[in-house]
Amino acid sequence: MTNNMKPELKWADVPSKWHLCFNRECPLRETCLRWQAGQLSPSDLTFTRCITPNALIDGTCRHFASAQPVSFALGFTTIYSKVLKKDFTVMRKQMTNMLSGKRYYYEYMRGERPLKPYQQEMIRRLFEHYGYADCVHFDKFEEGYYFPPA
Repeated sequence: MTNNMKPELKWADVPSKWHLCFNRECPLRETCLRWQAGQLSPSDLTFTRCITPNALIDGTCRHFASAQPVSFALGFTTIYSKVLKKDFTVMRKQMTNMLSGKRYYYEYMRGERPLKPYQQEMIRRLFEHYGYADCVHFDKFEEGYYFPPA
């Protein structure tokens, strides 16, 4: 993938319980991830979760999911390098809670689980709160699609 190209959306990327849209009349379909994912569904698909076709009200859809790729952060192995010892323990406990416990914390830290943009922002706010706004550095980033819950 070159820098100017969007990552390819594949059916394998779509979460199995994610709600799809098949409303051909929706004016938002070309920019909606739910519509684009629905178009990738295999022809032998016998069961899936769908949103209601009348979800569009006043030009907006409560189920709309942007088909614009986002940057996922992978790993934060050096994020505490400039954090003072007095702040480290409390910050790490807060990050562990924000990331749903120790298991997930370590998977995120090692880059085994990608951090969504809103999670990156929570981490930035935490570090900013303790005076370390310039210390938030993730190991690497990858472009992909964010599949929000229905």
